[in-house]
Amino acid sequence: MCPVPRTVSTVDSRPMVFSIGHSDTVRLRRPKALVLPVSKDASTSQYVTQIKQRTPLVPIKLTLDVRGDSVWVDCEKDYVSSSYKYVPCNSAPCYSANGNTCGRCFNGPKPGCNSNALCYCFPTNNVKSIATIGEVAQNVFAVQSVDGKNPGEVVSVSKFLFTCGWSFLKQGLASGVKGVAGLGRTKI
Repeated sequence: MCPVPRTVSTVDSRPMVFSIGHSDTVRLRRPKALVLPVSKDASTSQYVTQIKQRTPLVPIKLTLDVRGDSVWVDCEKDYVSSSYKYVPCNSAPCYSANGNTCGRCFNGPKPGCNSNALCYCFPTNNVKSIATIGEVAQNVFAVQSVDGKNPGEVVSVSKFLFTCGWSFLKQGLASGVKGVAGLGRTKI
């Protein structure tokens, strides 16, 4: 579900293990778990993690939001990827993302934007209670797996759904953060 503005969310300092189920997951063998490194930013007290996204893979630092409904990344500045794909309006991925509206390209986050009707959601920064419209997109997403004790191979999803946000949405987020990882139970 696309996010709507909410209040600030926090998480505790316990290790976090996530499961990603997706038909486009690439793996040599089924990992027991996927691990996101989580640290607390001293200046904001926000919890942040790092994933890899795009082609070629680029480390992306995200603020964790346990009530957030989706992952959004700032696509307005320095977003370059050969695997970026916009999500067309009324497509299966748009329905999976519960796209709130459809529209045409506008002057903003548009790494792969063209003149087709696009699927849009509302990326949200719950720290500052701000939200705006953003393009739903797909790109490579990768995280480290573990076998229970030891690091395993990097597991990637080739068509991971996320929302392109604007740079102003990063207001109040930890330094170096490029977006938010909403951990709510939704498909996007």
